Amino acid sequence: MKHYYIWIAVLILTACRQEISTDVNIPVVTSAFETNTPIPTSTPVFTPTPAFPLPQVLLAGPISIVAIGDDITRGDGDDLGRGYPGRLLELVTQIRPGSWITNFSQSGWTSGDLVNGTVDFSGQLGRAVSEVNSAVGQRRGSVVLVWTGEHDLWELYTGEEPVTREKEDQDVARFSGNINTIIFTLREAGAEVIIAQLDDQSQRPARTRSEIYPNITAEELDRMSLQVQRYNGVIADIANRHNALTVNFYGSDIFIKDATLASDGYHPNPAGYDLITQSWYKTLIKILP
Repeated sequence: MKHYYIWIAVLILTACRQEISTDVNIPVVTSAFETNTPIPTSTPVFTPTPAFPLPQVLLAGPISIVAIGDDITRGDGDDLGRGYPGRLLELVTQIRPGSWITNFSQSGWTSGDLVNGTVDFSGQLGRAVSEVNSAVGQRRGSVVLVWTGEHDLWELYTGEEPVTREKEDQDVARFSGNINTIIFTLREAGAEVIIAQLDDQSQRPARTRSEIYPNITAEELDRMSLQVQRYNGVIADIANRHNALTVNFYGSDIFIKDATLASDGYHPNPAGYDLITQSWYKTLIKILP
C-alpha cells in the first residue's frame, strides 16, 4: 500500500511540472467589444475635368473677333476713335487677311449688364453668341475678347450706404456668377475666349472723380484696391476652369501715367491704346498660326 501512495505522488508531481514548464505560445487576447477608433482609409482626391478643351489654334483663313465690355473696349479717350479693337484688327489682318471685328461694348456697363442688358439695349453676351454661331456655321475661327468689372467696382463703393465686408463678399459672388456665365456661354458656343484681368481702379488719377463719384472716400478707395484683387482671382480661376486665355493689366502703368492717359485721368489716350493693343495681341497670337 505504501508503494501505491508513493507512485500516485510521483504522477501528480510530474503532471504539475509538465504544465508549468510548457513552452506553448499563449495567444494574445484582444477585446471582443467594438471600439470607436476609426479605421484609417485613403480619401481619393477629386480633380474636376474641364468641360472645354485647351485653347486651339484658330482655323486657317479669316477669323471673326468679337469684343464685349465697357468704356475701354469702346475706345473712350481715344481721339482717333479706334480704341484697342480697331488697332488689333489692323495687326490681325496682316496675317489673316479678310478678318473682321464686331464691337458690342457700351460705356458704363457692368458685368451684369453684359449678361442681361439694360433698358435701352439687349445684353452683349447674347449678341456675341449670335456672331460666334454665324462664324462656326461658316467654319471660321472665332474668338471673343472680354473686359469687364471696373464699373462693378465703382457702383459698389460710390453709394451713400457704408460698404460692409458682407456686402463685399456678396459682390464677389455676384461678379463670379456673371464671369462664369459669360465665359461658359461663349465657350459652349464654340468660341475661344480671352478675358482681361483688371488694373487697380483706385490708382487712376481720375481728375473728374469728385464730380462723377462725389461720395467715395479715401478708405473706400483702399478697400476697392483690395476688391479688385479678389475680382482678378475670380477671373483667373474661372478662365482656368473653362480653358480660356487671360491678358493681365493688373500693375500696368498705362492707367497711371499722364503720357498714356486722356485729359480726364481715367481713360487711355491713343498712346495708351497702342500699348493695350500690344498686350491683347501677345495673347491672341498664341492661337493664330
